[in-house]
Amino acid sequence: MIFFKLFTLAFLVLSIQSCTTYSTDLNELQKIKVSDLSQIKRGETCSRNLFGAFSFPYFGDTAIRISGDQSVITAIKKANITDVYATDFYNRNYFFYSKRCTVVFGK
Repeated sequence: MIFFKLFTLAFLVLSIQSCTTYSTDLNELQKIKVSDLSQIKRGETCSRNLFGAFSFPYFGDTAIRISGDQSVITAIKKANITDVYATDFYNRNYFFYSKRCTVVFGK
């Protein structure tokens, strides 16, 4: 019985947690002049998924996309960006729902 309680508790803790990934190219950002900061555009695109908080070994991601697109190309098109400076990705994970977004910064 105690094993079942520990397993249930571990399952709940692991299913509620979320991860965030951030990546950028510092060499590109160092080329930006201070006067150009006001010209930086931000494009964002998101996908909405069922069961996005779960990932199982040997099976992978369990997300079932409901709507949206999280591609970098779509974010670039939305903001009309010609030169990409940085990309960012973030997730919002809930028990049966997740929102995964891609953010692109550029000129």
